[in-house]
Amino acid sequence: MSRRPTSSASMFGGAGGRDSRASVSTLQGLRSALRPDSQKTDGDSIASAQPDDKRTMKGLNDRLSGYLGRVRQLEKSNTELEDKIKEILKRRGKMTDRDWEEIEKPLVELRKQVRQKTMENARLILQIDNSKLANEDFKNKLETEVVARQNVDRDVADLRKVIDDTQLSKMQLESQIEAVREELAYLKKDHRDDVMSLRLKVKDSDVTVEVDSPESNLASTLNKIRAQYEKVADKNREDTETWYSKRFDNIKIEVAKNTESIQSSKNELTDLRRQKQSLEIDVQAISQMILSLEENLRDTEGRYGHELGRLNRVLQQLESELSQVRAQVERQANDYEALFNVKMKLEAEIESYRKLLHGIDSTGDFTLEHALKSEPPQKEPAKKSKGKEVAPKEKTEDKAQPDDKAHKPDGPAQSPAK
Repeated sequence: MSRRPTSSASMFGGAGGRDSRASVSTLQGLRSALRPDSQKTDGDSIASAQPDDKRTMKGLNDRLSGYLGRVRQLEKSNTELEDKIKEILKRRGKMTDRDWEEIEKPLVELRKQVRQKTMENARLILQIDNSKLANEDFKNKLETEVVARQNVDRDVADLRKVIDDTQLSKMQLESQIEAVREELAYLKKDHRDDVMSLRLKVKDSDVTVEVDSPESNLASTLNKIRAQYEKVADKNREDTETWYSKRFDNIKIEVAKNTESIQSSKNELTDLRRQKQSLEIDVQAISQMILSLEENLRDTEGRYGHELGRLNRVLQQLESELSQVRAQVERQANDYEALFNVKMKLEAEIESYRKLLHGIDSTGDFTLEHALKSEPPQKEPAKKSKGKEVAPKEKTEDKAQPDDKAHKPDGPAQSPAK
């Protein structure tokens, strides 16, 4: 707060109100105003000066009483302000320490909540990252399973081709077996026909041959021939049966092998279909879990974004209130300093006024009677000083602010020591 140089004349001129008649700035000015003029000793002038001196003293007394009332009012206001300042200092602590503990208390819980929300947000972000990693892992597994499924599908297609080839081979073998059976039946029938025809020929043959040779046994010869044919037929039949039995055994072995491979392929196909169904179920479950996690992520981000926005608004409001409180405290400190300066100025002016009064009382060669009997000072300077030194009522209410141009003392101005 700026302090302008003041003098006792400003307070004296401002405290008397509208009834003030004159203004005295220093002790020397008062003495010069009341001191008798040695150059004018006429009785008429002394008699004419007495009413002016009385009016001057009356004005001084009125201004003194008004000034003392103003001083008492200011002292009362100063006491009330000091009590308020002491109460504020007791409630808030010393101003020099700047202890904002009472103001910081509501912010501590908010800071804790913000810290907790930040930690919870970090945990959620970590969970989201873990979910993303799990999602990537599941996607990789899904791609691996899809590739395995494609491989299995290719294997199944190959097995189906093998099954088709096997069935075709089986049909060919069955047709060959049927042809061999028909051929065997045809050979057996042909053999039986040949045997029957030979038997009929042998039975029906009634030829008598007479030769001039030793007697031969025809019956034994025929029996031998019949035995040879039967042996050949039996051998052919055995060979044919052996060949066909071996061929049937080989075909049975191949059919058994093909049947076993077909059965294993069917079992493998069933297992692959079961695995495919389980993988499809897993893929659907993983997709549902991914969708739910993404939905939870969006909900969590929206909820905590709204909560953080609200906390930020509350924090900004509290910071604004804190800045307002600090500005109010600083303003109160400035007001207190200004009031303290006003008090010091008032005390200095009161002290100078007391010195002025004590100086008048302690002057040995100048008394009130001398002042009343003495000639007044020249009227023109008095009028000029009256016109310039009478302060308006508005300035008396402005905490006794100085006005350097409002007062011009009769004598040389001397500022009192503050």
